[in-house]
Amino acid sequence: MIGLTVRKASRLTGTESFEAVASALFAPLRVTDPGPQGFEAVVDHTAIGPVVVARIQAAAATVTRDNRSITSGDMEWIHFNLHHRGPVTAIQDDRSATVKPGELFACDNTRPYRLIGADSLEMTVLCVPRASLGRHATALSRRTALPMSTQGGIGRLLGHALSAVHEDPACQGPSRRYVADALTALLLATFADTTPERASVASGLADRIRVYALAHLGDPHLSAERVAHRHRISVRYLHALFKGGDLTFAAWIRHERLLRIRRDLLDPACADTSTATVAARWGVHDTRHLGRALKREFGETVSDLRRGRRG
Repeated sequence: MIGLTVRKASRLTGTESFEAVASALFAPLRVTDPGPQGFEAVVDHTAIGPVVVARIQAAAATVTRDNRSITSGDMEWIHFNLHHRGPVTAIQDDRSATVKPGELFACDNTRPYRLIGADSLEMTVLCVPRASLGRHATALSRRTALPMSTQGGIGRLLGHALSAVHEDPACQGPSRRYVADALTALLLATFADTTPERASVASGLADRIRVYALAHLGDPHLSAERVAHRHRISVRYLHALFKGGDLTFAAWIRHERLLRIRRDLLDPACADTSTATVAARWGVHDTRHLGRALKREFGETVSDLRRGRRG
């Protein structure tokens, strides 16, 4: 499924059939229903590049992924669940929360979790490989089973985007990679607006600095000194703005560049473009250590990415 754009809807009767489909789509898990009434569910999913978007309507049930279900061969996902209807309780690690319609919550499938639906429910699930999240995966993993609203701000944009992808998954060919990148970027921005790690960089100035830096990633001379001068602050104050975040300013710039280099290396439209040219496009002119940097950030070398593009 990964790397393809697939649309498939399954109408299921009985927890066994739902468990089989959900396990194949997400990772091995167990499904139990609370009563004698017949269990029914509809699972409609779309794979867009490396991410999967699934729309689930199901009767009351409990979904459990425990240590017996987790194996070393499982695809490592973080699931981001946009809840639409019905009561559901999310449990992971030492966290437990009742999620309301319109709220978003995450689950990390590399650790046990449980979802309890006391009545019929409906949700959209965005499955993102941990490798696609880079170093953000660790911070996001600490935010599982903690609901956040999608009624305003960037969260609202993410909600609209997920609904649009579900209703009209028409992206084909190279465009699917950019749709996947856009969904992942919106997701990271949604969590960045709420995660405690970002509290110290949540000022309007820090946001303006981020926007400026992203617009100038292709400039090989982009640096803390230049950004600080542009915004009339000291370099020390610039670093202080990012203190307490997931990444220092320099590490964040490096990650954002590597993210775009990875995307372009995977893009069939760049098949005839050299790695050096792709890297230079994003401000990296010394490629001697690029392979190791990509491997450290995403678990993939340049050769892996080039092969993935052909796959």
